[in-house]
Amino acid sequence: MQPSHEVTQVLGTMILYGFTFVFSAGVYASLYAAGMITGKRSLIWLSYVFAALLVWGVGGMVLSGHLDRFWSGLMLFAGAVYLFLPQMTWWAVREFHRRHIAVERG
Repeated sequence: MQPSHEVTQVLGTMILYGFTFVFSAGVYASLYAAGMITGKRSLIWLSYVFAALLVWGVGGMVLSGHLDRFWSGLMLFAGAVYLFLPQMTWWAVREFHRRHIAVERG
């Protein structure tokens, strides 16, 4: 039994949006961290392009109508968390190192 054209189209659409979401989230976080480490604002701004692609991927999945309410909500939540994760992680790393240096200095 071969899949129908509609099923193939749905799978292709969801794979495109899903891959865009996951790939852009990783590149966004990597570029943001690289920009913060090197102090290059251009890398940070470039990371925001991938953040926008992340939003496009999540939005495409949710607005496609192929996900039920639970999965749409989960994707919206995950997308929102991923948007702030690089900044929260950078803050946590800096805070950890600040406290560690303060303890070492006594």
